[in-house]
Amino acid sequence: MSGDGDKTEHFDTLFLSIAQHHPQGASQLLDTFVNFLGRKTDFFTGGKEGDWEKLVMSTFRKYEKLSRDQHEAELKEKQLTDAEADKLQAELDAKKNPSTSKQQPATPALTAETIEEDEDESEKGKLKPNEGNGCDLDKYKWTQTLSDIE
Repeated sequence: MSGDGDKTEHFDTLFLSIAQHHPQGASQLLDTFVNFLGRKTDFFTGGKEGDWEKLVMSTFRKYEKLSRDQHEAELKEKQLTDAEADKLQAELDAKKNPSTSKQQPATPALTAETIEEDEDESEKGKLKPNEGNGCDLDKYKWTQTLSDIE
């Protein structure tokens, strides 16, 4: 099966390029491909009646199952990772504040809610500047000063 994946991944860049020329999405791409098969091959006329339909349906079912299995595995992995992270965070919180681990102060929660309410709708999803009016990313960090701006 991994051999099939290697062969099909070879065409990913080609198919992505073709897909970019289909703004209406997968249905338009599929329509173009089936039109090609009808015009340039004997796909519909070369075998017994209905053979092409069986082939198409078995292929779609095969990749639907693979796609669903992969999606479910990713969800399960994410759930396990989230659960492990929650458990680890709880352990760290308990180690930091053994006496206050059961009692959560109400003030920080209210402060966080107040801060979230103060944000404009247009600011949601944007990165906040760091102390130097720049940004901290995974691999890059920068700051700027007034002399840099002028």
